[in-house]
Amino acid sequence: MRIKIHFIIKISNSKIAERIKEQVRIKFDENKYQVKISQSSFKGETKTLAREAVLNKTDLIVACGGDGTINEIINEIKEREFKIAIVPIGSGNGIARHFNIPLDISKSLDLILRHNYTYVDIGKVNESVFLGNVAFGIGADFIKNYHKIKYKGLVGYFLAFIKTIFNIKEKQFIIDIDGERIASSPLILIVSNTNQQGYNFSVTPKAKTDDGMLDMFIVENISYFKNIINIFKIILGLNFSPGESNYKKIENLNITLQKPIKNIQIDGESLNVNRGVYKIKSVKKTLQLITPN
Repeated sequence: MRIKIHFIIKISNSKIAERIKEQVRIKFDENKYQVKISQSSFKGETKTLAREAVLNKTDLIVACGGDGTINEIINEIKEREFKIAIVPIGSGNGIARHFNIPLDISKSLDLILRHNYTYVDIGKVNESVFLGNVAFGIGADFIKNYHKIKYKGLVGYFLAFIKTIFNIKEKQFIIDIDGERIASSPLILIVSNTNQQGYNFSVTPKAKTDDGMLDMFIVENISYFKNIINIFKIILGLNFSPGESNYKKIENLNITLQKPIKNIQIDGESLNVNRGVYKIKSVKKTLQLITPN
């Protein structure tokens, strides 16, 4: 019986999309594989295509895109055991970098042909799941600004960064971490399943996807000028003064805000939520992912 594989491509660059399609046709023997290739062309279509793949009892879904594409697909799978693979053609590709998945299209397709599956943990925030990370504060504001800018890649990230640091807003959090309660006004709060946030940038270098834990990183909102200094410390990977930051491995995290926030960042995408309570947890070894190791 042939293995059913559904490739879901999400990219505006038609040349890259055609290259993937051509490589798939060359590499995947039609006697062994029943291949379907779909290209997402409008907002929400990736989820529709993933839902279709699940209903058709596809053996493997291949996410051809960035972290956001992966997130859309796993949110249709939710916590069901399912097999996925990644062809990383996004901007930062933080999830692919964490798993050492080749950024070259041909090499990532060759990896899929090896069928080396690894059970990995995912994170859950309220009703949504994530493979990479979820962020509050400037981590969320930065991504929201990035998606409003017409330039993408490093130029877009730089412009979004400038806009973000000039519009830092204070938010009051009550955080319950595995039974311990702390009050915080975070400049940034990231809860991560992976050790990458994209472009080899990391604030959670100890994060693993097979330990049943999430890594939480907080930098406190102190004063405007101190915040600017601490943002550069984050970027450059420098140490913080005592009381300025907090790094913990957690299983469960509940966040209550005095005022609801309009958006959070989840796997590199801005999610409009307008909520005041967030429940975050690790879901152990739910997903089967093709990896090099």
